[in-house]
Amino acid sequence: MESQTIQQMNNTNTFINTVNSVKLHQLDLNLLLALDALISLRSVTRAAEKLFVSQPAMSHSLNRLRTFFDDPLLVRSPHGMLPTQKALYLQQGVHQALSLLQSHFSQPEAFDPATSVRRFTLCTTDYVECVLIPPLVKKLAEAAPNVHIDITILREDIPELALADGEIDFLLGFDEYMSIPSYLCRETWLKEPLIGILRHDHPLQSDRLTLPDLIALPHVFHAPLGNQESPMDDFLAERGLQRKISVHSQSYMAAAAIVSNTDHLFILPKKVAAMIAGYWPLKMVALPEELPGYHLNCIWHPVQDSNPALHWLRDLMRKLIESDDAAHNMTPPRYSPHE
Repeated sequence: MESQTIQQMNNTNTFINTVNSVKLHQLDLNLLLALDALISLRSVTRAAEKLFVSQPAMSHSLNRLRTFFDDPLLVRSPHGMLPTQKALYLQQGVHQALSLLQSHFSQPEAFDPATSVRRFTLCTTDYVECVLIPPLVKKLAEAAPNVHIDITILREDIPELALADGEIDFLLGFDEYMSIPSYLCRETWLKEPLIGILRHDHPLQSDRLTLPDLIALPHVFHAPLGNQESPMDDFLAERGLQRKISVHSQSYMAAAAIVSNTDHLFILPKKVAAMIAGYWPLKMVALPEELPGYHLNCIWHPVQDSNPALHWLRDLMRKLIESDDAAHNMTPPRYSPHE
């Protein structure tokens, strides 16, 4: 973890290298605070209010910053003050550096789940919502009845600043779909195999699909981040093969509804497949063993690594996802076409 912290400090100070003539001894901490507030709020007045200084004092700080970085940083427009590209680049390093300092200078408070009223925010996909969140909520009702969980949907861009600020506590997702910066902390909790689902009376009656079967069938593709292909498509392309994707869907349930009424194949992680196949007239079919699986990762920011509340929640979620609870608590009675 020490090496990760060192790497984080190097990353958060990348703004130092943008100007070769930068002399850090000429730049005090108050100017960095002003820079962060100015670019975040895009207003001299609001930045002054945030830092409890006068507007002329904040204007003076902005002028010093412009001279120091040889850039206007904020420019007037019909839509208010807008940051320059250099300002946006500087902000990320400055903001994370300040968060790192605050984290190191602050004494973490002890965390008691039984009495805590903390609100945790997870940024994730519908896979985690289906598999982890229900058993997590059940466990919290027993161990931390006043703790709240907020879910935000993971998109293509990693929310680095929100992780540094603590606006988002953890990012949970498959790294096959994400490009995760190396300085962020990461734990791989699960390698999830893929499985196929077909409607229960599908003409193809085999319990295991071959590669020719997989290529011949039309596919519904689950694309939680809006992506057009998956690692499985890369696997097929390396062998000169390509599947026919007829529908892209961002919802497991919508994809399952389509498959239950068509001859389409839907390939998805096994735990979610077991859940969906119980609610819809679907059957699970094994895939060729050589197909790649997915790796579920928990991602957090190094500046939050010493937070005892996050340690507690991360340990709890890891134990749940690695146990059978995530599967058993989500597997409904099997669908029967005769019921």
